[in-house]
Amino acid sequence: MTQNNPRDAYRDELTHVDESGDVRMVDVGDKAVTRRIAVAEGSILMHPETQAMVLEDRAKKGDVLACARVAGIMASKRTSDLIPMCHPLNITKSKVEIESIPAMGEGARKDGRVGFHVLATCGVTGVTGIEMEALTAASTACLTIYDMCKAVDRGMEIVDVRLLLKEGGRSGVWEREGASAAAVEGKDGADAAASDSSEDAPAAPAPAVAFIGYQNSGKTTLVEKVIAELTARGLRVGSIKHHGHHRFDIDVPGKDSWRHAEAGSRHVGLICANRYAEYADTDQEFPLDGLLARYTDVDVVIVEGYKTAGLPNVVVARSGVDRLRGSSSLDLVDDATLAIACNDTLANHIHINLPVADINDAATVANVVEGYLVR
Repeated sequence: MTQNNPRDAYRDELTHVDESGDVRMVDVGDKAVTRRIAVAEGSILMHPETQAMVLEDRAKKGDVLACARVAGIMASKRTSDLIPMCHPLNITKSKVEIESIPAMGEGARKDGRVGFHVLATCGVTGVTGIEMEALTAASTACLTIYDMCKAVDRGMEIVDVRLLLKEGGRSGVWEREGASAAAVEGKDGADAAASDSSEDAPAAPAPAVAFIGYQNSGKTTLVEKVIAELTARGLRVGSIKHHGHHRFDIDVPGKDSWRHAEAGSRHVGLICANRYAEYADTDQEFPLDGLLARYTDVDVVIVEGYKTAGLPNVVVARSGVDRLRGSSSLDLVDDATLAIACNDTLANHIHINLPVADINDAATVANVVEGYLVR
């Protein structure tokens, strides 16, 4: 969610200054480990002939942009050596992209000045943010371009170094108001769902992973744990449950919406300050694709059930055989199966070339889901 408030703090004191006014490194030992992403940008403006020299690879010091990309990545990994109160981080992602700024047309500045735009994306799974690493990467890439070209153009300017996006941690998502679609592209490597020229373009549905198994296989318990695990890692998780039988109630008996449905309302909606829900009767089962199409505000959808939907899936098998069907959940393994989650007794009898996880090990199963997302 975009934060329009110019401030981004939970309190009115600086965390790097103690009660006595002395600087300090913040203790993050008790913070939750989550997946964190930060995207920053910067631009370096120059004479048109200097830009042409770089693009035509005529600089005496060599490939300017390649050197700048490597410098930005290296700098992100050394940020704690440069910024005194930054924690050393085991960075999992560092990417620097550099594009030329044309004098006219798409991507041009209003003032017509040319140069290069830098977009830096950094990621980490840890207890503290990675904004400084992204900002350091963008700054250093710009500085490297300056160093490579200063012999012919000392009037170059480095401008607009700023954070565009951060995700993860207690404060969740922060996005600079009016930030370009490139910030979203830098975050996940995909085309942005919206941009300055296509603000009304529909957002793409999130990828889905189904947890399938016969009745009493332990799906619900495992799904709850995996949702909590992925959320703790900083992922935005949605969920869908297939009940597999007719006439189920989705609201709590006695509540107003339940009373509306009981009175005969065929389409019940609920709205509050930060959430809405709706349900309606249909003549036939509502298609899963129709519901998944609404999940554009999350990173992944965990689907419980839908054995025949053909989704990438985790087969859950706690008991050997479903008593009602005389079948094992392992019979559901197919080409879309990512892994099997089961108990130790069943694991010893599995001879399938697939990862097998303990049904109680939500972290390992969450790793399977994350591994699918980065394919």
